[in-house]
Amino acid sequence: MDGRVCFRWLAFGCAVAAALGCNRNAVQPSPFGQMPNTTGTPAPTATAKSMWGGGANAATPSGPVELTPPPSTEPPKAETLVALADVRMDAAFDEKTAPGSREPLLDMAREGYQKALKQDPKNPSAMLGIARFYAKVGEKEKALEAYKKYLTAHPKDVKVAHEVAIVHARWKDWPGAVAWCQFALTHIDPENRDVKKFLGFCQARIGKWDEALATLSQIMPEAQARHNLAGLLDHMGYPEHSKQQLQLAMQADPNYAQARDFFTELTLPRGAADPEPVRQASGEQPAP
Repeated sequence: MDGRVCFRWLAFGCAVAAALGCNRNAVQPSPFGQMPNTTGTPAPTATAKSMWGGGANAATPSGPVELTPPPSTEPPKAETLVALADVRMDAAFDEKTAPGSREPLLDMAREGYQKALKQDPKNPSAMLGIARFYAKVGEKEKALEAYKKYLTAHPKDVKVAHEVAIVHARWKDWPGAVAWCQFALTHIDPENRDVKKFLGFCQARIGKWDEALATLSQIMPEAQARHNLAGLLDHMGYPEHSKQQLQLAMQADPNYAQARDFFTELTLPRGAADPEPVRQASGEQPAP
């Protein structure tokens, strides 16, 4: 009986010791994952800790070890320079930016685009970035030169050709806007609806109302085209011509409610109409 008891206690003690030994020697997972052992020597085992709180060796720090990567000696990539320049240009034109900070931000933006182009002269983002920079600061010749360089390298980019037309409209250069729309339609995408719509508005701006109507009628019903033209004519200060276009729009489509409502608004005494009417059925209109 005593022998069996002693044997049970001995077995229990061995099991406890084995369990304790396994817990002591368990290796904590590395924060970098399982790393291969390439040294050819066995990995050191963990040192047993004393039950009194000490140990033969100093305790190792707990938690992941943060490693600081060495500073890079390579220059920033062109895309990075362009991204930073874009942020600085946006900040320069942000109304929340202090007036004294605007010019330094613009200078840093310009330098960023120029550095990107020096590193990669054919980088499309850098080519467009410097063109847009010069357009925004009003340096028209430099902007057009940069846009032309881009379109020479990317002759099928109709969106950028359209963008150049919009830039001319912002400069109040309506003939230039018309010319660039016609360039985009003639040489890149003859059926581009956005460019045609913009061309129609720009033609109206230079007094070519019949041509404007013909252009708009290519991409929308006659009633809608006349309604759009009427809105632009009223905006330009020609209310009687606007009424004529609305009457013709209602003749073309008696059920076109927007033309009827707009005509009613124009015939009401000033101040009696809705203060914010919707005068354009659709489309992009250049800034006045």
